[in-house]
Amino acid sequence: MSIYERFAYFYAKGAYPQYSERMAELFPSVLERFGVKPRILLDLAYGEGSFAAAMAKKGVQVTGIDLSPHMLKFAKERAKKEKASAEFILQDMCSLPFEERFDVMTCWYDSLNYLLEFKDLEKTFVGVYRTLKRGGLFIFDMNTIYGLAVNWQRHPCYVQQDTPKLLEVHRPSYDFDKNIATLRITGFVKERDGWTRIDEEHKERGYSIEKIKQTLKKSGLQELACWGSMQEMSELKPDSGRVWFITHK
Repeated sequence: MSIYERFAYFYAKGAYPQYSERMAELFPSVLERFGVKPRILLDLAYGEGSFAAAMAKKGVQVTGIDLSPHMLKFAKERAKKEKASAEFILQDMCSLPFEERFDVMTCWYDSLNYLLEFKDLEKTFVGVYRTLKRGGLFIFDMNTIYGLAVNWQRHPCYVQQDTPKLLEVHRPSYDFDKNIATLRITGFVKERDGWTRIDEEHKERGYSIEKIKQTLKKSGLQELACWGSMQEMSELKPDSGRVWFITHK
């Protein structure tokens, strides 16, 4: 059983989409700052499709790729519900099948941290460079090592969601030798005959900022900004739990 199989329901029905919705609210001001008006956008690891749907409703031609068939189902349902025209494809972001096609590409939340092997991060950035049109932007965020090793570990066990139909418990840990955080998720979904339990283990790798910058440069992508807050467009700090990069081809 793959991750984001049974957990996809918790993701789509819980509070997680609020992050992508917030990115959709902040995104236009970022584009304006860099003088870009995209017509065609590719959203990597679209999740349940909230960001893609929001961009489509603004008149942008949106394509999304994700490796989870279960997220694909929820993304299509979201777009249909919001009457947003977006194309969703089942595809690994390490093997992008496009060439110089998109004005802007995005990858939100923890998606790139799920690439546990450095070679996969390299492949993704090289694919992004190939996929972008000349002058196109690639905007993404990642959990920092501080975010995974410190912020995630503040509580050894905590309730992430507690609603009449969902209960989700998280138990994090961190391997300092490998810079890999492990999140053990136990969830309960209320159904007709009672509650159904799920257990999944999610792993994320923390990459140093310097390593990310070197890999971007090697792929051909040029850094325009490196922020600790997308809302404030402020510089990264040693205790920033998340980093936002603005890059272009």
